[in-house]
Amino acid sequence: MKFLTGDDTGLIKVVHVEKQKVRELHVEAERFGPRRKGQAVQRLCWAGPAAAPEAALAVAYDSGALELRDPQGNVLSTASTVADVKCLQACSAGLLAVASDGTGSIVAEWGKADAYSGDPLRYAGGPSAEVEQFQLQAPVAHAAVDPSRPSRFAFGGLENDVKIYDLERKEVVWTAKNVREDSLCLRVPVKVTTLGWATKMCPSRSLITCGTGDGKVRVYDANAQRRPLFELLIGYLVGTGTGGYTGTMDDTKRPQLCSKVAQIRGNDWGLLIADTLGIIREYDLRNLPKSQAATVPPGRKAHLKLANKELPFRRGYKGTMGAIRDIDVHPSGDAMAAVGLGRFAYVFPTKGKQMLSKVYLKQKLNCVLMSSEAMVKPKEEEKTTQEEGEEEHPEEDALVEGGAPETEAAEDEVEEGFSDDEAEMEKNAAEMGGEGARRKRKKQGSDAVQSAMELDGTGVSFRAYASVRFAEMIGSFPFRFTDGL
Repeated sequence: MKFLTGDDTGLIKVVHVEKQKVRELHVEAERFGPRRKGQAVQRLCWAGPAAAPEAALAVAYDSGALELRDPQGNVLSTASTVADVKCLQACSAGLLAVASDGTGSIVAEWGKADAYSGDPLRYAGGPSAEVEQFQLQAPVAHAAVDPSRPSRFAFGGLENDVKIYDLERKEVVWTAKNVREDSLCLRVPVKVTTLGWATKMCPSRSLITCGTGDGKVRVYDANAQRRPLFELLIGYLVGTGTGGYTGTMDDTKRPQLCSKVAQIRGNDWGLLIADTLGIIREYDLRNLPKSQAATVPPGRKAHLKLANKELPFRRGYKGTMGAIRDIDVHPSGDAMAAVGLGRFAYVFPTKGKQMLSKVYLKQKLNCVLMSSEAMVKPKEEEKTTQEEGEEEHPEEDALVEGGAPETEAAEDEVEEGFSDDEAEMEKNAAEMGGEGARRKRKKQGSDAVQSAMELDGTGVSFRAYASVRFAEMIGSFPFRFTDGL
């Protein structure tokens, strides 16, 4: 199994999970020179034909540059759009790119079946592709193409409620309506941050999931009404997160940065959503096909309890660090990858609790893309046994030959690659040996003081008690306590 990541420095890295190898696909102009600013990789998506979607890779950079690459990383074609791309997905008209200022771009040549020929597939188009642009209402925080109907997509942003744009009609065909006023008769702000479609799970309904900047999940049905069916408050009663830096319960309404609607565990469907604290939650979508609009206004306890029943919390994923910027699920639904500001890429199984892999990639990561390559279970390495009584001693062999034993030089630089938490914990325990010994001596001294105070059973004076407390704080006992103190 492998996946691709894009970071702030413009590098695309291919991570092989079973082989535990990392391969870099550098930007052509930056391979032998310093990295330029404004070349962060914002989005990744497969742009090959329907028969072989992974035959080509589309990359969107922060500067607005678009590139089409082959699996080896060679640039096949280039295009340009507006900076700050929020969405890069394949659609019915080609490749769709939506920027934060509302500029939509379509590269019609990429993704067509007749654009690739030969074995292996080669791009038959020119080095530069034509781009067709159109304008949407700004600002745009995220956009998502409907997997069941690739001719339309949903988009939204700050004070820009969810809308559906039809590429064939070239107009907005549906606009969401904000929820009712709260109990104080105040308008509820619109903070759309991430969108997803659940139409593959229920083709008869146009279900849209929307994560907000105030820690909520709204579920829309474009075929039924404009207002959301219900609004889920994340962390209410169930699914409460804990702060990694404090270890206590975190009840702050965190912005939801990314989400993914995917089929996991066979025929089950789930919503994976992550926030700025690095907490990844999974919600069960099995009740959405029969969900009806709530009669109680959002924000009230009855509405919140109804939302927890319609969208039940299934599980959380532990071990992440830093804000999660992107999530992707393997096509088989057996594994999930997440990346973010912590510079780690995490791979979790959707059926188990233990993390499959954690790899350190040095730079802040913006996006992740899973490959359809099947996950291979590692084979057990055959252990070779030597002759009885014979052991390898490299240090002694070096001394016999007249040389010095090899020692590893201590390096302060953190190396890129897969993490081994158990070895790191053992190393930290060895380094903390002195601290552990000091605590042990302190405890033994405290027990000795307690026994000295209980020799005659009459107790000690306040002065002796204060001396005991002072001795416990400094961890040393140079004097003896008697009843006469």
